[in-house]
Amino acid sequence: MPLIHLFRKCNQRCVFCSYPEEGGAEEGVSLKDWLKEIAAMPPGLVQISGGEPLLAGAGGLCLLLAAVKKLGRRAELQTNALAAAGLRSENISKIVKALNAADGYFNVNFPADTAALDYRITRTRGAFKKRLAGVGRLIKAGARVRLTHIISSLNYKRLPEFAAFAVKKLKGAAWLQFSYIKGIGRAGDGVFLPRYAEVRPYLERALFICEKNGLHCEVDHIPPCFLGGFYRLNVDIVKMKEGRPGPHLEEKERVPACRGCRYLEVCPGPRKDYIAVHKTL
Repeated sequence: MPLIHLFRKCNQRCVFCSYPEEGGAEEGVSLKDWLKEIAAMPPGLVQISGGEPLLAGAGGLCLLLAAVKKLGRRAELQTNALAAAGLRSENISKIVKALNAADGYFNVNFPADTAALDYRITRTRGAFKKRLAGVGRLIKAGARVRLTHIISSLNYKRLPEFAAFAVKKLKGAAWLQFSYIKGIGRAGDGVFLPRYAEVRPYLERALFICEKNGLHCEVDHIPPCFLGGFYRLNVDIVKMKEGRPGPHLEEKERVPACRGCRYLEVCPGPRKDYIAVHKTL
């Protein structure tokens, strides 16, 4: 899936940020350079990331999104939504209009259901309040918003509470993805990677809450064998069935414990960085 990093600049210092391990700084790259890169990428959704893309300003983002549309691509704009709390209403409207025209959506990193836990994860004071306000403004402006909740050792026991919070406080979000932390970048030492088995009961309860309240969910980076009756929510299943190429085949690998698994044909296996930390399933 095509992914471009606009720059390293960000207004958070998340403990799980993977970008430091994914490439060099992109400051000084022109719109023309981005268009060449996107045009040369494989077909599919274009993920626009950072750093924090909303720090680029409405003008530059709208030009980029218009170009993505012109190339016949869809756009995913990844953000922590903090800047959306402070943007002028007309600028939010412009960005949302350009993103909708590209048949796109915001992918909002929303790591916690309380301000205290949010601070532990993002190491940014006041982020929780701004994020909540920012998401509300994006939804009110007519944007499709996907919430991404990164599962780590810091928050996995509160997955049911986050699900209930999302249902009550983030109404209007299109869907929610529970995504297990990547053991790269700032999380490369493995300290924040809990075992799948430890996460499972809390995640299953969270998925039940979402299902009960009509909030569409999906799960990434946790094999379907750890999702119980919710195994169909694993995002890799459709990709494997359709034989799609992509990062899921590069970042994950079957291990001896996968032999004989009922999901073997539709699962690429656990993340390689997970096995590097925990050695086995």
